[in-house]
Amino acid sequence: MNALNAYNKLNANVAGLKKSSEKLSSGYRINRAGDDAAGLAISEKMRSQIRGLNQAVRNSQDGINMIQTYEGAAQESHSILQRMKELASEAANGTYQNEVDRDAIQLEFDQLNDELNQIADTDFNGVVMLNGGQMADGLKAANGKFDYANSTRAAIQIGTSSNMIVGIGTDGNNTTDTTAGTVTFTATKYDDGTVCWQASEGAKGTFTKGGVKADGAPSTANAATGGFTYNGVTVNIDTDKVVSGDTITINFSAPKTAEGQTSDVTGTSTDWGNVTTSATVTAPTISVTISDEAITSQDIADALNYLNKLTIESGVTKGSLNSMKVNGVTLSFTAGATVNALKEASDDLVTFEDGSGIYIDTDLHIQYRDKDGNKTALADLKMMEATNVNNSGTITTEVYTTKASFTPAADKGVKLLEPNGKVSQSNSNYKAVGPLTYTDQLVLQTGARTKDSVNFTFAYDTDGMGGLKANLDISARANGLNTANLSLSTQEDANAAIDQIDCAINKVSMVRATFGATQNRLEHKITNLTTTSENIQEAESAIRDTDMASEMMNYTKFNILQQAAQSMLAQANQQPQSILQLLG
Repeated sequence: MNALNAYNKLNANVAGLKKSSEKLSSGYRINRAGDDAAGLAISEKMRSQIRGLNQAVRNSQDGINMIQTYEGAAQESHSILQRMKELASEAANGTYQNEVDRDAIQLEFDQLNDELNQIADTDFNGVVMLNGGQMADGLKAANGKFDYANSTRAAIQIGTSSNMIVGIGTDGNNTTDTTAGTVTFTATKYDDGTVCWQASEGAKGTFTKGGVKADGAPSTANAATGGFTYNGVTVNIDTDKVVSGDTITINFSAPKTAEGQTSDVTGTSTDWGNVTTSATVTAPTISVTISDEAITSQDIADALNYLNKLTIESGVTKGSLNSMKVNGVTLSFTAGATVNALKEASDDLVTFEDGSGIYIDTDLHIQYRDKDGNKTALADLKMMEATNVNNSGTITTEVYTTKASFTPAADKGVKLLEPNGKVSQSNSNYKAVGPLTYTDQLVLQTGARTKDSVNFTFAYDTDGMGGLKANLDISARANGLNTANLSLSTQEDANAAIDQIDCAINKVSMVRATFGATQNRLEHKITNLTTTSENIQEAESAIRDTDMASEMMNYTKFNILQQAAQSMLAQANQQPQSILQLLG
């Protein structure tokens, strides 16, 4: 019985030592529910809250990162708007010409408009917030998604930049009848993928493939997809990309022969300078006769136009000419009653960039010489001496001519007319397949409980923004800056643009302020979450973690008791030996 009692005590001490050792090695006072059922339940709730708080901190930081991304985009939009305000103020100045200067300003203005639309497409991890649900290339969000793989885009006028036109005719000149003029073709796409085309009202040509009947129904010649044939012209289209309402505008041209319009002399103007004459003076006779040789190129027309305001300087002494310059080039001749012994000038009257030029030969013919040395007569120059001139000097004469022109020949053919508002390749996402998410609200889980799910709705006052909507859309179209609504082409338009840009600047300022206010809130949220997590962690530790000092005392106690119980068990096991001695 003594041994049995010692054995029981030994087992109890071993179990106590085992638990104490477990607590010391794990660091936890509660390793299983049996250690402290109530404490386990409390600490597990605290652990859940702590992990939720820590994740909420990360969520809030992700929210700040998202906000900083969008606010950075809005900041760049601000910079662009400031430059646009500068351009509008410049165009509003009355010192500029509409056709030249303001057109140059408009070029940069339009590019900045495009960039505003692309900046509004900025996404954070696939989430777009700043474009009002419409991408720069025109794709609109459906059910909160920009789905390029399956979206149906709005109808457009198809041009070369769309990558939808595979080819027109054969080198654009295989037409059998090109007198149809300018025709616009509108597409209708049916459920089976067939695309039919309707010619614009009043069109004179006929379809042989891909057309529709007068009532709009598909024609029998419409079995094949991929385009249409009209007046012998085949237009090949990538019909997979076509949607109903797409249009193509083509000019069918007839052949034309080359035409040249020569110039005429309209008169001369003479400045006598300091030369004086007597009553019987005879002015130097200067005449220019335009050649009747046909104009066969634009170069010859340009050369003839050079003769307008041809300047002839006649140096005279009493009774004769002693020098002559044409457009500053000195001509050498033998003085006499008639200038008929002219030597060819050492310099051209003019030399063009391609090496061609205009010169005067020994017969007083004004000649055009092309870069290959071929010569064409432009005009004949005739000059007579002056008589009864009382002193020496220079008489300057200018010759005036009408304008010559040249229209080159044109073969029959077709020409695709580009759309006015062509979408640039930089704004095109026709190859995109990945969906993007659109939202105008930011929902963040900023705590460990359901009630801590916060919906940040962006709303602000519209005062100072004119007719602009109070939303997050900072695109050019939403701010009334797209070229369809705004122009710098005239001084009046530029003045109106200044006010519109000011409204847009105010709106972007409010968007940035809203983002900034939200970011400040989230930073305070993170501080609070971190503090709460720390305090709850401390409370959970008090319940769950091992008190190392106290547990070391238990461990020492059970260790001593185990050794004592083991010794007592050994002593108890010796007692039966005395009974055996009695029996012996």
